[in-house]
Amino acid sequence: MNGSWSEAHDPEGRVYYYHTESGETTWEKPIELYTELELQLHKHGWKAAETDEGKIYYYNEESGKSSWEVPAFPDSAEQSPPSEGPEIINEKAAEITPKVEEAAVGDPNNAQNYGNLELYQLESKLVDTSNKSRADAERIFLQMLEDNQIDSTWSFNRIISELGCCDPRYWCVDDDPLWKRRMFEQYLANRTEDQLLKEHSAVNKFKDAFRAMLEQHSQIQYYTRWSTAKRLFANEPIYKHSVVSDRTKRAVFQEYVDDLRKQHFGNVEKTKQQAIVELRDYLSAIIPDKQHLIPWHELSSKHLFENSTRFTSNRHFQTLSKHDVLQQYVILVEGFSSTVFDDVERVKSANFTSDRKARDRFRQLLADHSKEIRCTTKWEDIYSSIKSDARFKMLLGRNGSSALDLFLDQVEERALVMKAQQSIASQILIDNNYEWDTDAEVNTTRLTDLLSSQSQLLEIDQTDREILVSKLLTQHDQKLARQLEMEQRLWEQRKNYFNLLLQRVFSGTGTKPTTFDEARKQLTDHAEYRDLDDDDETRIRLFKAFEPSKTVPEHSGGTTSAPSVTALPRKRQMAPVELDY
Repeated sequence: MNGSWSEAHDPEGRVYYYHTESGETTWEKPIELYTELELQLHKHGWKAAETDEGKIYYYNEESGKSSWEVPAFPDSAEQSPPSEGPEIINEKAAEITPKVEEAAVGDPNNAQNYGNLELYQLESKLVDTSNKSRADAERIFLQMLEDNQIDSTWSFNRIISELGCCDPRYWCVDDDPLWKRRMFEQYLANRTEDQLLKEHSAVNKFKDAFRAMLEQHSQIQYYTRWSTAKRLFANEPIYKHSVVSDRTKRAVFQEYVDDLRKQHFGNVEKTKQQAIVELRDYLSAIIPDKQHLIPWHELSSKHLFENSTRFTSNRHFQTLSKHDVLQQYVILVEGFSSTVFDDVERVKSANFTSDRKARDRFRQLLADHSKEIRCTTKWEDIYSSIKSDARFKMLLGRNGSSALDLFLDQVEERALVMKAQQSIASQILIDNNYEWDTDAEVNTTRLTDLLSSQSQLLEIDQTDREILVSKLLTQHDQKLARQLEMEQRLWEQRKNYFNLLLQRVFSGTGTKPTTFDEARKQLTDHAEYRDLDDDDETRIRLFKAFEPSKTVPEHSGGTTSAPSVTALPRKRQMAPVELDY
């Protein structure tokens, strides 16, 4: 106890100081409790701190320098602790000149042969060391690096600036920087795995302690920034005196804030899910089924948000937005719609079964009237006999095929059967060399007798046989009509060819013979004349209707030349084609 200040420990064992009169507390040690060494350090801007392993080091807040040894001050050299190794005999370092023994191998003036030296003799003006072998020099230098906890974050220039003026072991080889640099690189390369694990463990230990310190500051939230947080724990010893880089501290802080953010939004989402479950129960109580469905505007104005004390009294609902509530309402309505859709599908399925049964019963009705339905039967022929039947009435107004569609299907099936029977009958006529008569009644009688005797058509009843004979007669009449049309076309073509013949023979002169008998002499040798057979009446009519061209023929040398007749290409004569069965 000194100057009303006392030292105490918190429940976690950390040291703090409190003023017995004013009640003030602080983590920083008051000046009244400083020792003489601490006063000297404070006077020159230095402070003492302790690592996690309990090792004391010294740092300067202004220059940023740190040291494991007590710094020397010009006005208090006696306060510096004694150092190991040779004593410093001069305040200023002078140039150091190595002296190589004559036993050294190679040219002593050649710097590249320094690695072969076994002994070193030092004549330093700064330190006084005895001769050491190469092995001893390496061991001492490497031990110095290990004692000062040199790691890969150090540069060789930093070793020169910090250890060269504080640790005499640095001068075991006083002016061979190449050898020292090689030893430094060898030290880094030979660091054991245990040392690396120890450093990693130290960093992890710092992270755990720093995170524990952050957890004690309730002001730090998931949205707190690093610049704001630093002001909150600026006086915390673990932040203020830790040798860990500021980058590592910020990374630990960011991890902590990220965890807070995940925890916060996780809690918000959990609360929201709980609120949604309660909201579904709340809406289901208001709208139990589709019969009690309420429009959204009515629901929101009477039972939701600030319009309902029951809604506002639930603190979980405060985490839901209007969009969330509307979305749950839509889900509820869609559930009702799905139920209605399922009901409609069930009704459709039942109706489909009923429709199918009604169609099957109507098909049976048509089967009962099969003797009345032929390939030529029309709807009005059968309608009068089925309109009062219950099987017909049950089909009216149903989905699917109507009664007319089913009837036409029956007629089409009969027509296909009749077409096949007609093909068989036509082949029978060809096989029997049937000769057609000009009288239709004679053909009807002969065809009926012929088809009745054929084994292929024994299953045909009298009505279908009459229809078949009628179709054969119609087919024959159509064939004769096509042949007549073809012959007429050929006759008209021959007449056109004869007109062209007249044009070729009598063109140019502008005149034609007075009578056809005079013209016949010039026409009889042509095929167009002979194609008209012996029909002189047609030739004479065409000759009389013919008007020759009045084109004046060309004259050459005063002599009149006979008109040139241009031979037109003959077209292939079309003969009538006899169509057979």
